[in-house]
Amino acid sequence: MIDIKHLAQNVERYAQELERRGWNPEFAEEAKNNYNIWKEAKAEIDILLEKRNAFNKKIWTLSPDERENALVEMKELSNEVKGKEEIQKINTDNLKSSLAKIPNLSWDDIPLWKNDEDNPIIQTWWKKPTFSFPVKPYYELETYKDYIDQKTWSETMWARGYFMKWEMAKFQKVLFNWVEQIIWDNGFDPMYVPLMLNEKTMTEIGNLPDFDGQLYEVKINDDTNYYLIPSSEQPLMGYYARKNVWDLKKPILVMANTTCFRKESWSYGKDQQGILRVHQFEKIEIDALCRPEDDEKVFALNAKINEEIYSKLGLHFHAVEVCSGDIPAKHRRQVDYEAWFPGEWKFREVCSNGSASDYQTRWLKTTYNRDWEKCFAWSLNCTAITFRTWLAIMEQFQTEDGRFMIPEILRPYMWGKKKI
Repeated sequence: MIDIKHLAQNVERYAQELERRGWNPEFAEEAKNNYNIWKEAKAEIDILLEKRNAFNKKIWTLSPDERENALVEMKELSNEVKGKEEIQKINTDNLKSSLAKIPNLSWDDIPLWKNDEDNPIIQTWWKKPTFSFPVKPYYELETYKDYIDQKTWSETMWARGYFMKWEMAKFQKVLFNWVEQIIWDNGFDPMYVPLMLNEKTMTEIGNLPDFDGQLYEVKINDDTNYYLIPSSEQPLMGYYARKNVWDLKKPILVMANTTCFRKESWSYGKDQQGILRVHQFEKIEIDALCRPEDDEKVFALNAKINEEIYSKLGLHFHAVEVCSGDIPAKHRRQVDYEAWFPGEWKFREVCSNGSASDYQTRWLKTTYNRDWEKCFAWSLNCTAITFRTWLAIMEQFQTEDGRFMIPEILRPYMWGKKKI
């Protein structure tokens, strides 16, 4: 959530931001108008409440006749307060709805383009692998056919999922454990988090309504629904909701390795072959809370971790600066890392690194102390690895017999095995 007072004083800047992102710039003026309506109504209610409080203090000093007349007046006043408070509930809902349409202010150097096809490449690692045989996409490899079972998944659950068996299951475990060690070595503390969150937390994080339609709801009873997490970012950030994290002179660095759930309802018809888009998958998320002046330092740390993981694996990949028309509402800056998939002759996103400034923490009311004042912390969200990484490994390290070579750095953890 943005600072509505800041918007009211800088409407043109927010209208410009909306235009940058390809959104309706009129949302800024709408938010300001709804804020003014809310503010004026609050001022009227406050005046009425002051009158009521003053009456409560002097009621017992009045004579019986004066008291009877005053009680009639106060009853009318209470009814007026009640009526205005009912209207204010509508004003508050309208204001919240307006705020949900206003994205974070992006950083000054963000590329001003329309979509992900326009994201400029800022760095590339290793070279594209060459092959002396026809290259296949991962889902046509013999290893995939042996160890990834989509058919049984569709029979036991539904489409867009898979059972992963034997050596591939071991390989994913080894890969994720290795990545966890890199993250820990860079100062991140592990957390065990819930896989379901309530609606309040999902709204404060910014997933509702922005991510609505992608979340799985779990009905607990007639009055209560929970949501399966689409990332461990939500519980990691939710843990710090309504907390004061002291002076925050040292950034808080946390990580979690979880199963994640997404409906993928926006990707109907895309990537029907293979498992690039699935309803359930594994992911390691690294998140941080810091002071504004430490944002660039933590962003660089997250980038270092991403780059260390994929370069040590020997993958050909690149980093792209996410442009204004592609960046999520919560982020002021985002860099995506895309691995080369030679079987499809294209790059695919495997992880991302983003700064949300105080957009999330303002909703969450996550504060720190600075010169005896409470300020909103800044948050950063970064995907370290998902299952897509081993799909890229399968394609880039594939062999003529439809298998793939295990990256050298992981072979000691696979008992010296070189190939799957």
